[in-house]
Amino acid sequence: MSRRNPPQAFPRALALLALAAALPPAETASQETGESADAETVQITARVHDVDDRRPLAGAVVSLSGVATRHATGVDGSATFAAALGEYELTVSKSGYETLGGAFAVYRSGEFTLWMSKADVVDPGAPARLLVRVLDAESRFPVEGAAVSVLPGGSRPTDGAGRAQFEELAPSLAQVTVEMIGYARRTEPVSLHPGRTTALDVALTVQAVPLRPIEVVVRLPFLEANGVYRRIDQGVARRLLTRRTIQDRGSHRISDAFAHVPGLQVQRGGAQAGFPSRAVLYARGCPVAVWVDGVEWNPDIEGSVDIDRISPEWVEIAEVYSQAQTPLQYTSRHGCGVVLIWTRQGRRR
Repeated sequence: MSRRNPPQAFPRALALLALAAALPPAETASQETGESADAETVQITARVHDVDDRRPLAGAVVSLSGVATRHATGVDGSATFAAALGEYELTVSKSGYETLGGAFAVYRSGEFTLWMSKADVVDPGAPARLLVRVLDAESRFPVEGAAVSVLPGGSRPTDGAGRAQFEELAPSLAQVTVEMIGYARRTEPVSLHPGRTTALDVALTVQAVPLRPIEVVVRLPFLEANGVYRRIDQGVARRLLTRRTIQDRGSHRISDAFAHVPGLQVQRGGAQAGFPSRAVLYARGCPVAVWVDGVEWNPDIEGSVDIDRISPEWVEIAEVYSQAQTPLQYTSRHGCGVVLIWTRQGRRR
């Protein structure tokens, strides 16, 4: 396209825009762009200016029919994008300007310039309205419950017809984002015109949602019979020490694993010649009672229980309770709270 002086605005129905007419012969264009004439996609640069003062227009939205992605011009009035060779319907819109549209042919890489005229608006500050319809790209059925966000403008879900409506928006270049579980997220620019309604159809493509691996746990009859799983399912047992956790710690002392349980402290002492140190579990400064496979472990001569007398390899699971949360059948006179240890030997009973 050649520039007229002064430039003339394009009418709403553009004449066929053939990039070949705006570029040098095919041999020269291929040398300058580094692309062959039969390339599947080529680079196109659109430049948009005001027809009256010739300044570049930022925020003009350029779209091609059949192409999902829309492009907004930057501060220099240009937008560069890739397009496959072929014929399209071109649409260029900007808030406060007449929308341009018409046939558009892509033959090779290049650029073109369009001149936009200001729209005849009674009140340039009149609020805009936006109507978004969300569809499944394959079935074209409406998508209900999709989250539609407009920046600026807030967010709301689509109704049963796949529609979300926004009122009292400021005329501007807005960003519309649509999200729905199971679909790929879409963000597109859209021009909001003063005193007008802009209707936007957004087609979502299905996207596989990564799921966490399924964990299968075979419950042990011994633990089932003693109510361990029931307490876990009901949320009564909140502090647990499992065999996997103990193995991950990699220590030969069970006290090292208990030291990481919230609310418990391990106190060591009592080492004498020929005797190892003792490890006692405390909660708020008071020794904790210990039950093993449903039987209370009586304190030794020191008045407490040396937890390290239990090998880490024996433990299947341990429940930790404060005094107020201790299940009734495990209430003890000897401690502040209780630790219920269930061993691998016990599960074979």
